Amino acid sequence: MNKYFCLYVLLFTGISSYAFSQNNTTKNIHSFGAKGDGITNDTEAFIKAAIFFNDRGGNGTLIIPKGIYIVGKQIRGNGDTNKSACTGVNILAFNNIKNLLIQGEKGTILKFTAKLKFGSFDPVSGKNFTNNNPSSPDAKFAAYIGNCISLNNCSNISVKLLTLDGNNKSIVYGGQYADAGIQLSHTGIYINNCHSILIDGINASYFGLDGIQVSNIASPEPDKINILNSTFEYNCRQGFSWVGGNSLTVKNCRFNHTGRSAYNSPPGAGLDIEPEVNTISNGNFENCAFVNNNGCGVVTSGDKASNCQFKNCTFWGTTYWSVWISAPAFTFTGCNFYGSIVHGYNANNETEATRFISCNFEDKTYNGNAPYGKFLLECDGPRRILFDSCTFIPHTKLLVWLNTSNAKIDEEKATIRNSHFILPKKEGANTPVSFTAINFFNNTTEFKN
Repeated sequence: MNKYFCLYVLLFTGISSYAFSQNNTTKNIHSFGAKGDGITNDTEAFIKAAIFFNDRGGNGTLIIPKGIYIVGKQIRGNGDTNKSACTGVNILAFNNIKNLLIQGEKGTILKFTAKLKFGSFDPVSGKNFTNNNPSSPDAKFAAYIGNCISLNNCSNISVKLLTLDGNNKSIVYGGQYADAGIQLSHTGIYINNCHSILIDGINASYFGLDGIQVSNIASPEPDKINILNSTFEYNCRQGFSWVGGNSLTVKNCRFNHTGRSAYNSPPGAGLDIEPEVNTISNGNFENCAFVNNNGCGVVTSGDKASNCQFKNCTFWGTTYWSVWISAPAFTFTGCNFYGSIVHGYNANNETEATRFISCNFEDKTYNGNAPYGKFLLECDGPRRILFDSCTFIPHTKLLVWLNTSNAKIDEEKATIRNSHFILPKKEGANTPVSFTAINFFNNTTEFKN
């Protein structure tokens, strides 16, 4: 007779549950030999901890107390054509497990050691290699670092209160790898084909690739991935790459300053919604910031991504667009845009349309730097795009460039309605608009000095 029973305790109401049972165990990372003294390289201790929980299928808690845990190592290929120039390791790699809590506390830091190599290097001499074919790079020249936390085919996993420091200012950068920049593994949290995941109170910054990546294939059930109260800043490629999945909730998070540290790999976005491994749908972002990224604050790619909502978020483009939308059914409600937005989906019906509801558009400077763009918004061709109950406040930029001349009927035209324009009163101010084939009604205008 099976004597075990499970008691499910709700960690976050309606979001994620964590299973405790008579078979549950709690382990402290120090029991695997970690020091957390800011000097000792604790990589092997974390690898041992991951092996322990992988072997038992999860069902436990890994406690990581306050301390600075130095991690990261590479193995040189030494000219072996079957190996990479430098092979890194994933620090905490969990595969095919369920019901695991990884619990840190304020002051728990996992920091990558200095002078790890990243990019293309000669596998014999170890020197920077610049002739790796961008369209089809040779893996023997690759030097990669690996991810900090990797979840593969897992469920009911919670990761809480950790600082993950990729230390990208101390990386030794090699030549380009792949089509642009360095596209090799060095991500704070990598989630692949996982369900019921809670990421809460995490700071995953200064990585050579992304702060976090979610890569889920199609599933009949929602992914239920939840990212809360977390920071992903100063990473080299993206704060967040979402490349496949269904059902994602992100609240109170920051995706700022991508590409502003030691290196920039395109797209350089705060958030890149790019369906590379599968379709993407049902993303909900609330009270999040996408500020001062080298690329777009948020960028989408193609019509295989759809149905994403942004509520009370801030987008601040300083060297590129605040938002670049080219996917259907994206809605922004109560958001602030400082820096120009571009495009919008060329919708075939109302459901697919790009919508901005009760949003604020203003060209505010960021740390003395002017926001990007010539107009507050620059949208050419997006049928049915809607601006409802929005406010437009230009200071030095032109107001609006909006063109839906490809619309065949009035319902397909861009629409600005119930909105308020606050324009500078001073003579010679740059306030012209460029409207072509749009619906414009029930709007108001005021002038201020």
